[in-house]
Amino acid sequence: MRTNKKTTCNCNPFDFLTEEIIFTILDYLNDDPFAKKSFSLTCKAFYSIESHHRKTLKPLRAELLLRTLHRYPHIEHLDLTVCPRIEDRMLNVVSLACKDALCSINLSRSRFFTNIGLSSLVSSCFNLVEIDLSNGVELNDLAAAAIAEAKNLEKLWLARCKLITDLGIGCVAVGCRKLRLICLKWCLKISDLGVQLLALKCKEIRSLDLSYLQVIHVFYLSILVSVLCLFSKKH
Repeated sequence: MRTNKKTTCNCNPFDFLTEEIIFTILDYLNDDPFAKKSFSLTCKAFYSIESHHRKTLKPLRAELLLRTLHRYPHIEHLDLTVCPRIEDRMLNVVSLACKDALCSINLSRSRFFTNIGLSSLVSSCFNLVEIDLSNGVELNDLAAAAIAEAKNLEKLWLARCKLITDLGIGCVAVGCRKLRLICLKWCLKISDLGVQLLALKCKEIRSLDLSYLQVIHVFYLSILVSVLCLFSKKH
């Protein structure tokens, strides 16, 4: 009497799915970081797919930045707010690892970097559209001039950058013509001249925070208001 031997299939059903479909599945796990971690630990294939899918990164330790960026090569949004010590060499690591993929970076709680690191960052990451340098109390006009090389920049936060003057803001106004938002809160060395340059050069400006600045002449504020009104009429 013959017996039929059952053959077991060892095929992984995920092998029949394209990478785009698995990326869509991962999109539903964005609200649960532990779920993504479990996904990546399932097998080598999932580990590789998850590393290519991740677009946002908030590293906890600056000394592991190089290894982390090597693990995730397609980061678009980098948040360094929990890394208080970011030196120029680390920004150079970011520029070499992320290159044109990086769209935004948050350095609002980081220190110890200078215009040299910022220049390296914006020269390699030329698709940057958002930079947060708030609380950069040691940043000066040289740092602002470095930021001015980011030609595609749309949003810039400079709150409490108290050493930046009208000269630095003038460089930003001339270099970053696509600016739509800029925060100059507590930038005490910026006067009417800096605001005038922003009003005349940055025609796309839609949001401007001048909190706690010195008295701004009504004429320059009227120019900004007219620009905003012109934009609202077009839309």
